[in-house]
Amino acid sequence: MLLTACSDETSPEKTPRAIRAVTVKSEVVGETFSQTGAIQPRYETPMSFRLDGLLVFRVDNGSTVRKGDILATVEKTPSLINLSSASAQADAAKSDVALADITAARNWELLAKNAVSRAQVQQSDANLQAAKSKLEVATSALASAEQTLSYTDLKAGRDGIVSGVSVNVGQVVTTGQTILTLSSNTELDAVFDVPEQMLSEKLDDTDVEVSLISNPALVTKGKVRELTPSADTATRTYRVKVTLEGEMEGAPMGAAVNGKVVLSPKRVFKVPASALTSRGQDQAVFVYAPETKTLQVRIVKIERYAENNMFISEGLADGDIIATAGVSKLRDGEAVTVEKDERS
Repeated sequence: MLLTACSDETSPEKTPRAIRAVTVKSEVVGETFSQTGAIQPRYETPMSFRLDGLLVFRVDNGSTVRKGDILATVEKTPSLINLSSASAQADAAKSDVALADITAARNWELLAKNAVSRAQVQQSDANLQAAKSKLEVATSALASAEQTLSYTDLKAGRDGIVSGVSVNVGQVVTTGQTILTLSSNTELDAVFDVPEQMLSEKLDDTDVEVSLISNPALVTKGKVRELTPSADTATRTYRVKVTLEGEMEGAPMGAAVNGKVVLSPKRVFKVPASALTSRGQDQAVFVYAPETKTLQVRIVKIERYAENNMFISEGLADGDIIATAGVSKLRDGEAVTVEKDERS
């Protein structure tokens, strides 16, 4: 009877072990390099006229302009005279064509009546063709005169700001002489001079964090777009231009900035070193599976260690829940409950 009573008793269910765990999220780490530079316009264009003339108007230095705005003007009188002459010649050529056309048509009518010779008809046709050719020449000359008149106004090719002036009103300027400099104020670069060691890094299209030295809270991102292939003869540094992707309000051209870049970046997961275990020759961690509420051993690759943490480059994914304490007592497939690790 005693043996029967003992066999009827049921053993209590084993309570799942409680573990401490962290939820991991990947981050980019690497060696950080910083350098001081300056804000410069991406486009800085010396503006000049296509003809000689007396300067009668020029915008002031520092003026903000839009594409198509007039920046400077030379005296228009000579160009207007040429335009008037070309217009008169074009009108005269049109009249000559009209007269030659009437004459040729009349001669063909008279030829049908045997009132004129065929030679006279041929001559009138030739005169008509000559008049048309002269009209083409006069029309081209008129178009050239109109274009020359348009050259008396120096217009902005893009939005920007006048960053420098070279001549004043009243001066006689020549073709190609720089009148002023137009700098883009919407497309800006952060320009840095970096040492030769940086050339060993792949800087093309690298993300750069740029902050204003006078206001470190003003931060934007940029990408390396240009790296000079030769060093400066005096400083032996290489110029790097970073295109700013965001606006830096209140950052004037020439403002000092600090550029920060992560060299040899790699996406890793920061995990407490106490989570490390092993399986044979491989390093591993225990990953909690919420679906089954059990632990699974995951083989990982550790990139490096730092203080009480390790950085894992392979084997994990964002959102994985990693056991961080007592891993020597845990087993693959073990049912557990999860407590949050304060280090997460």
